[in-house]
Amino acid sequence: MEITRTINADKRYYIDENLIVNADSLIDTEYRFNDMKIQMYNLLYDKKYKNAGILIKDTYSKWCKDTFKTSDYYNCAVYTSASGMLSSQNELNKLYIKTKKSDLDARDTKIASTIEQLEKKQAIKDSLLMYVKTKKWKTPYSGCQTKMTGKSVTLPGDKKVEVDVYERNIEADIRKLKSRLKLLISARKRMQDKLECLEKNPPKRIIFGSKKMYSEKDSEDINIEIWKQNFFNKRHASMSLPGRHTSKNCNFLARRASAADFAARKELNGHKEALIITCIDGKEAILLDFQLSRNNNLWLDALNAKPDNRKPVCYNFQLKCDEKGRLYFIPSVTMVLENAYCNESFEDGCVSIDLNYDHVALTDIDKCGNRISGKVLKFNPDNKTSGQISDEIGRIMSKVGQYCEDCRKPLVMEDIDTTISKHGMKYGNAKANRHASIFAYRKMETCIENQSYRRSFGVVKINPAYTSQIGKILYMRRLGISIHESASYVIGLKGMGLRDKLIPEEQMAVRLTDSLKEELSNGKDIYGLMKVWKYISSKLSGIYTHSFYRLIPYEYKKGDELTKTGKPKKPKSLKAIAAEMKGWTACYY
Repeated sequence: MEITRTINADKRYYIDENLIVNADSLIDTEYRFNDMKIQMYNLLYDKKYKNAGILIKDTYSKWCKDTFKTSDYYNCAVYTSASGMLSSQNELNKLYIKTKKSDLDARDTKIASTIEQLEKKQAIKDSLLMYVKTKKWKTPYSGCQTKMTGKSVTLPGDKKVEVDVYERNIEADIRKLKSRLKLLISARKRMQDKLECLEKNPPKRIIFGSKKMYSEKDSEDINIEIWKQNFFNKRHASMSLPGRHTSKNCNFLARRASAADFAARKELNGHKEALIITCIDGKEAILLDFQLSRNNNLWLDALNAKPDNRKPVCYNFQLKCDEKGRLYFIPSVTMVLENAYCNESFEDGCVSIDLNYDHVALTDIDKCGNRISGKVLKFNPDNKTSGQISDEIGRIMSKVGQYCEDCRKPLVMEDIDTTISKHGMKYGNAKANRHASIFAYRKMETCIENQSYRRSFGVVKINPAYTSQIGKILYMRRLGISIHESASYVIGLKGMGLRDKLIPEEQMAVRLTDSLKEELSNGKDIYGLMKVWKYISSKLSGIYTHSFYRLIPYEYKKGDELTKTGKPKKPKSLKAIAAEMKGWTACYY
């Protein structure tokens, strides 16, 4: 198993202290590196999206040599950094398009819902007018529980309102809905225009130093000289020297000081560790007593690996200024951590996890797909800062890692795209939206990956489609567990590929369409089975979760199983079953 992690050094390297040799060369290197990166990015942007610029004719290496007189190693480092930023902008633009489409879908749903409400209100108004003329009440629409009795209107719950009062209320509702619909349509048009703009035009250029700070120059009370210095510092604040697995030191521009260096260099006397950086001007800057804040032994192992097992090691340098105006470097190391001893086998089963905004549900599954045990770990993210939430998540995920280590099994989890899902909830339930905004899935995922590396268990990610629905319908009542625990169980079954454990029960299967029945009989993989569950979920939607703790009413009640002629009725459809289950809700209140 491989994970990529960035680890800071164990100290700050202040320029005015004696822990940096040739600090001026290192600062100059960082400034020149960023000048090259900014120009390189703009040239690559022009080449890709405008088919113009110097790089149409010349290579980036030749241009760098002619312009900056730098070595191939720095030219390659600058190109890697600039091209990576260009690629990230392209991917970010794709993400913007996806989120805008998701936003449009949410707006379309809301518009359709508003139109439906408006049509119902208008139908009630028309029925009222007809009743005034003919003294006959016509049901406005199917399922309407509003009735006219004499000079009053009977509302759901046997509440009665005077006709004139109710008519005024209906008129007010219609005006509100029309106004809301107008705003929704206008907002949708603006969003559609933004989407078309994103699809037609290339990604916007990066403003190095941030767009916000760049716009501050136009402020009336700004000191332009101070602004220029601050803007320059922000544009030149970081430098990354990418690694190469072909290098003896895993990086051509930075290396750990060797025994020969300590013997030959007087600057290293009295120090045990050092990092040597080859600067652009040819001099070597040295960071004395260089160690990582954690996993220092893993960094040393990576540097001492055999040629066939070498991984690139990237060194990052951030130049910052403290409150007293002192400049300092924060060096860090980005490396690929590999654990060849991770358990990724399902021979003994697996542990599965269902992640939620305030708890996680764990399930221990044996090799045959039977549930052995389960565990729910709760935490409270409400009214907490992001740092407090991160600490709480780290504590919970440490328990998850311990659970997997004790079970000696790999972990199966969902692969969730929270960015898109959050945009699709624009007009959803307020409480659900708040929970979604708090839900730190990526933080949980990172913590689980760290735990998997430390405790040597594999992590398998699966498509999350219909895991909650399958668990709710198949296993919640059968096993006497919550919906989250049942979802966790289904996640494990999907990860292990146990299709037979995910097939709907026979009474449910006979109510499927012919094509879906064929999928059940001839299907070989789980992904095809998801079509079946998509159909079932659509038919059994809108039912309270707790209703599935009761038996699904496939059969007619005693006395209702026969037609008026005495013949047996046809089996109930899934729609009829859903309608009956929706009526159970009142029994629980």
